[in-house]
Amino acid sequence: MDTKQKYLIISYVTCIFAQVMFALYALVRCTLHLRRQHADQTAEQFITGRGTAGRWRIAWSFFASAVGAWCITAPPSFAVYTGIVGLTMYAFAAGLPIIFIALFGARIQKKHPDVCTMPDFRYGPVARTTCVVISLINMAIVLLAEYTTIGILFKYFVGSVDYPIVIVVGVLTMFYTAYGGVYISIVTDQAQGIMTSLFILILIIYTAVTYRPEYLPKPLPNDTTYENGWPLGANKFGFSAIFSMPCSLTAATVFSEAMWQKVWASTDRKSVVFGGFAGFTLTMLAVFVFGFGGWLAAWAGYVTFDTDPNLFLFQLFADERDSASPGASVTVQSWIGVVALILATTMNEAAVDSLQNGITSVLAYHFFKGQHTIFPRILVVLINIPLIIISLQGFQVLALFLITNMLTTCMFLLIGLGLSERLKGFVTETSVICGFCTAMLTVTAYGIGKHWDPADKGLSVRYGAWYTWYGNVSYDWDYFLVGACFSLVGMLMWAIPAWALRRFAGIHGPGISGVLRRLPGFRVITGEGFTFDLLSSPHLAWFCRLIKYEPQQGPINVAKISSSNSSESPRNPNSLDAIAAAEAAAAAAKLGDVDVKGDTAYTAMSS
Repeated sequence: MDTKQKYLIISYVTCIFAQVMFALYALVRCTLHLRRQHADQTAEQFITGRGTAGRWRIAWSFFASAVGAWCITAPPSFAVYTGIVGLTMYAFAAGLPIIFIALFGARIQKKHPDVCTMPDFRYGPVARTTCVVISLINMAIVLLAEYTTIGILFKYFVGSVDYPIVIVVGVLTMFYTAYGGVYISIVTDQAQGIMTSLFILILIIYTAVTYRPEYLPKPLPNDTTYENGWPLGANKFGFSAIFSMPCSLTAATVFSEAMWQKVWASTDRKSVVFGGFAGFTLTMLAVFVFGFGGWLAAWAGYVTFDTDPNLFLFQLFADERDSASPGASVTVQSWIGVVALILATTMNEAAVDSLQNGITSVLAYHFFKGQHTIFPRILVVLINIPLIIISLQGFQVLALFLITNMLTTCMFLLIGLGLSERLKGFVTETSVICGFCTAMLTVTAYGIGKHWDPADKGLSVRYGAWYTWYGNVSYDWDYFLVGACFSLVGMLMWAIPAWALRRFAGIHGPGISGVLRRLPGFRVITGEGFTFDLLSSPHLAWFCRLIKYEPQQGPINVAKISSSNSSESPRNPNSLDAIAAAEAAAAAAKLGDVDVKGDTAYTAMSS
């Protein structure tokens, strides 16, 4: 047996063993937890794990969910493409959103203690559904990036096919997350986070001992044309990252329910704030270490234009590098390569289970409110199948992240404005949708205009749109500035005239939800839920007996209408039942002055 085959077998055995052990650990811990409770989890406990995690468990969970296998590939390549300033900003920006979520999540919990998902705290049905769709796209793309990363590592670094490890990760995580929900994910995050930290320490020690290049060019190579080398020093790409990375990564994290679940699961406000700052520190250090490894490899000349961008970090490993031709992508040839693979699969499993739980949570609470959690679990399986297939195409991870980073940048400031009490009567649902659409169209037009060629208009349109949403892997700052700023411009374009009409002319429009709410299926699509238990059909009685479930009889998800001062008033003032009551109270003419539980009325929020 030659060395390649030996390390291929060792890599698969050790990595799959580590993943299976984490899965078994998760199942045992969750089973013991349920036995102590003497009851199964409710649907809300399953998707939030509310009040089950203390400060250190939250800290490790933030860290483990933030640093997936993408850290092995994306930061090293970004560091080589943008230099030391770009790397520093990438590391800082990777951890910054955790603080944002911890601080603002604690505030949301204080105002709305029964919130279950991020889009649930503000605005009307259409805006809430838009946030849900963006959140699902965001988490699906990040999940795709995780599958792509681990597949690429085993295909090119191990020298195997990519699908076995992707299938193992997907199936294992789907199995134990379907069993225990958020609680089981946070429990495994703690163990995976600690193990990840230990492996990172091993890589640091190994690099410090073995990094002895024959020649280090001075001053630093800083070729921003990429013709004769890499831009490793301070350069325009790195300075561009000062804005683009915090903006894009904060926006993407805001729309990741996998991160917000730590807020709902925390025992108190102090726990989530402590966990947020600890998670920020751990994440920032980890991302910088991985990126710095790729940067060191490029400085020493171990990285050339023939090297696979996803494998820049592995060029540091002396044994692997010695067995390959100069500059060629390395393959696993030593124990440190195996350690790096175990590290990658551990981080991958931690991120994947959090993302799957996040997707399940959003689907369960928005589209299957009041239903058995079997439905979102089935949908998660169905979503994972095409993602696993697409991941085998080997797309560049930074390009995948760009899609969701641009999409969320066009919306996240508008969601942040929803936290302001003073702006409730001004920043409405319709203005938010207007701002989001304006930002998407404007940033696409900006990309087309920036690459406009009068000689070939068709190519200009295609290339400009492609570069805006997929090709801008150096993360040029101006695209993100245009997307973020024009979301506010578009919002103001609607909000100012609508406010003026309400204030000075007494005109209260129905808003976008008021216009669309009579369309068939609006109630289900926008999160009001089905009015009956989907498992109550006599044809599914055998299935209910199998899962030991007693279907609910009669109508469900019918909101109770009460006064705004009543403690029993519905948390969400935008349910169709609340709207109907408001319409009756306002004689179906002027609905903007009705107030439900302290929030702006449905039509005032929409118009």
